Amino acid sequence: MATPDRRPRNLNRLAASSPRKFHPYSKQIRKGVNETFDRIYACVYGHCAGDAVGLLTETLSKSEARKRYREVYKNLEFIHKKIVSDVHRRKWLIGEWTDESDMMILILQTIIMNKGEVKPRYFARCLMEWAEKGFPELDDVCGNGLCPQIKAVISHPQFSEEPQKASEILWRDSGKLTATNSALSRTAILGTLKYNAIGTVIKNTLDICNITHPDPRCRASCVALTTTIAILIQRNDRQIKKSGSYNVEAVVDESFIYASKLLGTYEEVKELKRAMHPSSLKELKLDEPGRANYTYKTLGAGYWALRQKNFREAIQDIVLEGGDADANAAVAGALLGCKLGLGAIPRSWRENLAHKEWLDSLMDRYFDIHEGRHLKKETTL
Repeated sequence: MATPDRRPRNLNRLAASSPRKFHPYSKQIRKGVNETFDRIYACVYGHCAGDAVGLLTETLSKSEARKRYREVYKNLEFIHKKIVSDVHRRKWLIGEWTDESDMMILILQTIIMNKGEVKPRYFARCLMEWAEKGFPELDDVCGNGLCPQIKAVISHPQFSEEPQKASEILWRDSGKLTATNSALSRTAILGTLKYNAIGTVIKNTLDICNITHPDPRCRASCVALTTTIAILIQRNDRQIKKSGSYNVEAVVDESFIYASKLLGTYEEVKELKRAMHPSSLKELKLDEPGRANYTYKTLGAGYWALRQKNFREAIQDIVLEGGDADANAAVAGALLGCKLGLGAIPRSWRENLAHKEWLDSLMDRYFDIHEGRHLKKETTL
């Protein structure tokens, strides 16, 4: 049965919430704090914008994507979803991100509701509830786009009590071959939490990854992504050139060290290294039949993007490769957004996100966590 289309979402409840007392660009904020907040915003909004643009070509082959969007490929916008208005794309509104960012937001909500702590079982409960209902405050009818692996894991009878055990059982039953990208495409936010404590970033990343994806390749992919984001936010001297720009290779090399420790053989480490050092998008074969959602394809797209200088051009290039384009562009958007800052994300992509006001309100609460502010209890009124 086809997944029901989402209804237009009501944001009136959010409009009544009190506005934030400052903005990340306020002159009153110290420059260092301002830059940190900018990179965290850019990581999240880059992820959501990349996801929403990626929906344009998700499931299409590279040739199909280029044929369908040949008239607009240099200036893709959310509205161009109308060009390919099939059953899959009609599940989402114009400018709406997909399940990739929905699940990242579930992690964000887990952090907010637990006052800055990552609680894996709390996240597992949120995941189950989202799969059934979506985000009710946004008038969802269900969690759209859930991949078969996560569906299988959350349907396991042990998941509600022992989620990591359930995912481990299913992974073993699959012959330990399942390494899809849906853990990677939700995990970027964990690189922004306690980013100065890499050990904590790694622990949080693994705790959330293991809920659904215990394969070492998934674990290594997630740790590579979150540690890279944390290092970008830190801006340590050893990763900064004299010009003030990032030494991207130094950033990637440090993250590779952390991620490679999760792998057991030399061949596994070599495969990870290839994913983190792609020579081109063509090499990645992002639309490869039957393997488009392999975690190292999405990781490779992200690390290819990290080495680019123009956000729009990089995301468009990835999207026009087809395959699991929303996941690939979400991870790429998070990495490149964090590197370049919020201003590098096209304004039309930031401002025309379908649920920007709702996301803004969550980010305000997340920054309260970063500042150690006391959060008021929520009500349902």
